[in-house]
Order: sequence, then C-alpha cells, then structure tokens
Amino acid sequence: MKKDLQLVGKMVLLLLAPQLALAQWTEGQEEQLVIRGGWLFDSVSEERRPNTGIVIKDGKIVEVDADVQQQVLSTAEVIDLAESDTILPGLIDLHAHLNLDLVDNGRVEEVVYNGIVFLANGVTSTWSAGEFYPERVITQRDRIDAGESIGPRLFASGPYFGGFRCEYNVKIAADECIAWPNNITEDEIRSEVDAWAEQGVISIKIKQATPGEMKVLIEQAHKRGMTAAAHLANYDVEYDVGLRDAILMDLDRVEHQLTLGSGGPRSSEMQHMIDLMLAHDVYYVATLQMYGGINERLAHPSEMLWTDEAKYFTPYTQALLEKRGPPPPESDAEEFAQRVLELKSLFDAGGAHLLVVGTDEPVYTTLLPGFAYHRELLAMTYAGIPPAAVLKAATINGARALGVDARLGSIEAGKLADLVVVRGDPLDDIKKARDIKFVFRDGVAYDPVELLQSAEGKIGPAGPEDHADWELEIRPLRKDEGK
Repeated sequence: MKKDLQLVGKMVLLLLAPQLALAQWTEGQEEQLVIRGGWLFDSVSEERRPNTGIVIKDGKIVEVDADVQQQVLSTAEVIDLAESDTILPGLIDLHAHLNLDLVDNGRVEEVVYNGIVFLANGVTSTWSAGEFYPERVITQRDRIDAGESIGPRLFASGPYFGGFRCEYNVKIAADECIAWPNNITEDEIRSEVDAWAEQGVISIKIKQATPGEMKVLIEQAHKRGMTAAAHLANYDVEYDVGLRDAILMDLDRVEHQLTLGSGGPRSSEMQHMIDLMLAHDVYYVATLQMYGGINERLAHPSEMLWTDEAKYFTPYTQALLEKRGPPPPESDAEEFAQRVLELKSLFDAGGAHLLVVGTDEPVYTTLLPGFAYHRELLAMTYAGIPPAAVLKAATINGARALGVDARLGSIEAGKLADLVVVRGDPLDDIKKARDIKFVFRDGVAYDPVELLQSAEGKIGPAGPEDHADWELEIRPLRKDEGK
C-alpha cells in the first residue's frame, strides 16, 4: 500500500524497535518494498543516475532500475524520494575501532552505542581492526543476529595478532608481551587463528608481529578463508615487517602509510611499493582523518566538526575528557603531506580499486568514529580523490577487501538491501553523504535522528564507581602464566 512521507516516517519509527533488528546475514522482512524517485549511485558505475525504482523483498534487492507496475505498487510499501535525494550502498568502515580510553587505563570496547552512532551515520558494516575485549564485539554481533539489538554488521577481527595485544606497553615486536610472548610457537599462532575463525572472525589484524610470526599468521588466515590486514610501522618509527616483505607474504591490506619517511630518502621507495601493491592487489587504508586529523580540523573547522559529538558520552565522561584536553597531532605537517602524497600517487597510478575507507578513531577525546567516517571521506577529497572514487572506496572496494562483495557493497539485484538515502548529490559535494534521510539495513528503514537520540548520554562510565568496565586488563596467552 502506498504511503505518503508522513506515514513512512511513522513506519521508520516503528522499525526502530529492538525486536525488529536483523541478523548479520539473515534475510529481512517478507513484505515487498519499493523505493523510487531521486537518484542512484550503485558503486558499479562512476555515475549518478535517476532512480526509477528499487524493489526489495526478504531483505534483498530483487530489481534495480525497475519499471514498477501498478500491481506491484498495490501490494508493496512504497517510499517516494525527493527529486534531489540520492541512494547509496551502505557504507563500510575497514578500520572501525570500537575501543575507547576514557579513564586513563587503556582501551576497552563499547559496542552498543558506538554501533548505533555508526549506523546513524550510514555505516552499515564495520570491521573492528583489533580488539582488546573481543568477546564484547562478538556478544553484540550475536545480539544483533538474534534480533535483540540494533547496529551495523559487526565483522569482528578478534584480538590483535602480535605484540600490540599489550597495547602501548610495547613499542616494537621485540618487546615482551604476556599476551603474545616472544617465544610464541608456530603451533600456538595457528591455534590462535583457528580459535577466532571458529568464532566467526573473517579478517585478522596484525600489529607488532615479527616477520616469522606474520608469515604464519597470513598463511593460516588464508587457509581458514580469512583476510589479513596489518599496521607495519612500530613506535620507534621503523618497520617490524617491511611493506615489501609483507606484500610478498600475501598480505591483503596495509594501513596508514606506504613509506616511513616525510619525503626524502626514507620515502624514496614509494613508487616501488605502489607498483608492488598494484601487482599483488593489496588494499590501502589511509586513515587520513586520524593521522592528520587535528590539523585538518583546525584548517577546516566548520567542515570537519558539524555537530556536538560530546553529548553521546555520559556527563561524567564528558568532564573527564574535557579535563584531559586535546592530544598532540599524530603527525607533523611534513609527515602528513607524505601520507597524502602516497594516497594520491596510488590513485593516479591506477589504484582507485585498491582504496578503502577506515577511520582509526580509538576514542581519547569527545570525537566518535561514526562521525569520523565522514571526516575521512572529506579528507580523501582534500587529498585530490574524486568523490565518486571515494564513495566506491567506501562501499564496493571495502566489500571486496573483506571478501563479502557477493552480498554487500553495491546496489545490484541479489545483494542485501543495505542502503543510505542522503539529501543532495554527494558526487558534487561529499559532505552530502552525511546529510542522511534514511538508513536501510537488510531492507529495514531507520531514522538517523531517532537512532542518535537513543545514544545520547550513554557512552562511558556514569561515575568514579563505574570505572572497572572501562579499564584494560591484559590477559596472558598461556593460561597457566596468569596464575
């Protein structure tokens, strides 16, 4: 039955009920839904075209560019979009930290309200890029699967694979970490990969591993049908594993940087690294909004900061973060300029299909990764990447990098109905991608305003007596060593 926009709004509010949240891979509602009008960017082509009709049934897209007949309209829910609206595939964050350092005692996961903020920003899928309490991510993933909670698809990464399981207690792979011992055996490494594969992890995060460890990790991940991403540089600004070696080990994704330098000799291998990445189809997650974020926000304050993100924290947490003050920039101007050059050079060399979007926003301030996603899209356009290429990086490229492109990443018949309706043309102005009217996950419509309102004042401890859940406890890999 056709609905006017007022009734559609009521429908969207009803669909916010937790019991109607859908599973990571389950099909959506049985009713047929037609979305017509506005414009369509499907992430297959480079263009935005008029939307004659998208037909959704059982949470899947069954037809695109449909010539919708009256008999269909008489039995379907119909959403008529405004002439200026644009439909995009659901956005994917390939470096979506769900952990926060709020009480100066390490990073821990908060998934429930972080997830709601992501979904409200059109991010319908996240891969969490290393977890300190992976059970929290998996538990929330399973709650969403069971229809008990609302959130994006949570593609879990499991814990860090390497010395960074001990967080900043280690600087390089050679430092001792009880959670990833220096004398870890090959059998232990393979068993760790297997254990997390059994819990549904589809991609692992390697950080501060030795060359020998990384080789085994990538090999075992691939054996289990998983991909592998890596943060290669350590905190002495050297490589634990060089990018060339990691590529030749069949690494799937590299994060943050292609050289160690800020120009000059330590960046002289940039073109060689780009050639290797192109030859081996290695994806790149630049995370510009994190590594240049503070200076970018100073240079473009109104574009980078457009809403009050502090209000999603508890009042007590807001006070803690205000007292902490802003952190220093992650990189100086020269280093950040090199990171921008590397991203643009890979794009110019024909690597547009290898760019994916990740936020890398482990929370130390009142800024949240769901909003940071749109800062990253903007930073990529500042670097000279055209909006259409940025949107493909945010959608189909991310799905391919995770190996889920048969179901996600583009608006095509047979794929899951993860969609974002935005006001305006994001191919003309990428900031339009954050002006969201509706988010669809499995064909279920959510009102982003209502989602955000449900998260206000919820993140972080309520007071000094509530610190325990927000403090990191590093757990030994070998259970007998924790006694």
